[in-house]
Amino acid sequence: MADQYRDSCVDKQNKSRKVFKGNPNDFIRVSFYDKDGTRINDVTRSEANCIAKLNPQQQFFYQDGNGYQQELLIDRVNELGLLDALPDAPACPSAPQFCGPPRVQFFGGMGMGAMANSVISPNSGSIIGFDIVNPGFNYLTQPFANIVDECGYGSGGTLRVQTQRYSGGDPQKGGLEVKNIVITAPGDGYLPAPNGALGGNGRIWKQPEEGYVETDDGSFYIVPDGLEPPDLPPGDTFYPPTPPTTIPVQIPPIPEYIPTYPGVTELDEIFIEDPGFGYEPGDTLEVVPDNGAVAEPVINDRGEISEIRIINPGIGFVDLPEIVINSPRGYNAKLIPVLRVIPLIDLPDPGVIPPGTQLVSIVDCVGKLPPQTQFDIVPR
Repeated sequence: MADQYRDSCVDKQNKSRKVFKGNPNDFIRVSFYDKDGTRINDVTRSEANCIAKLNPQQQFFYQDGNGYQQELLIDRVNELGLLDALPDAPACPSAPQFCGPPRVQFFGGMGMGAMANSVISPNSGSIIGFDIVNPGFNYLTQPFANIVDECGYGSGGTLRVQTQRYSGGDPQKGGLEVKNIVITAPGDGYLPAPNGALGGNGRIWKQPEEGYVETDDGSFYIVPDGLEPPDLPPGDTFYPPTPPTTIPVQIPPIPEYIPTYPGVTELDEIFIEDPGFGYEPGDTLEVVPDNGAVAEPVINDRGEISEIRIINPGIGFVDLPEIVINSPRGYNAKLIPVLRVIPLIDLPDPGVIPPGTQLVSIVDCVGKLPPQTQFDIVPR
């Protein structure tokens, strides 16, 4: 086999490093796949430039300060600086932000691109599911996800990401994408849609019934009664209250200027967080409320719940159902329902949804840009 790039450019014995543009303390490290498919890590920029002289099209991998992996040619590697190595600071917007459903933030796993819209129960204000708009790509390991509520209405939601290998994914480059997001704790208090309040950085700045003024110098102040102040100075702009418009649905109404789309939920899987012990064949499982869902447990020789088969996914959940195990001796299993969110725009024929099925309205936080339509109940 031909000599590997690491043999020519990377000293694996004593880690002696060449300087990069006269700087012996260059902090940038990249990795690459050698000719034999071996991933070589902890490669300096000087070593990368040596490799690029042998193969100008060689791709290098760099993990930035936010945990995302970038695939770069040597020119971009040479442009990397301190800001690339540092994580982004928390957003500190200078203007008030609309308060609404929480954002989903993915990080880690060495991949990139995953995006999802959260779905909030109109009844309990808890997280019930996600529309995974983009599963991402090239994750080497399971990424993490958390919930960011810009205005601090909700709290307590925690998540666990499941991955799968995507079609055509290169195992050596990761080849994993987001399959599902398991809600290990649904939290409460989250807004299912913007309610007219403004805020940011975890606090509410303006209530829905209040107005506010942006002054000529770019600062803001609240107008509690929501009425335009008399003799408003030139250059100042008054913004009246922005309460949601009234529409005949059971969920909190959504302002017309907020992009939303309707969806329906079904039971996608039941995640086994703890298999428990003492269970026996013949034990049964109930989904409460079932909405037509039927599932059965598989018990292994150790008396653990090793698998749960979804016989019927049901339809129209607007809260996470409870999973009840009927067993005279089994104990301690912890099972978490995972709902699949299906946007109506993704259905070839929305008419297949049974009449009277409850729908959820999903606020588009990541740019899915579906038709501007809101539903709650399929017409009977």
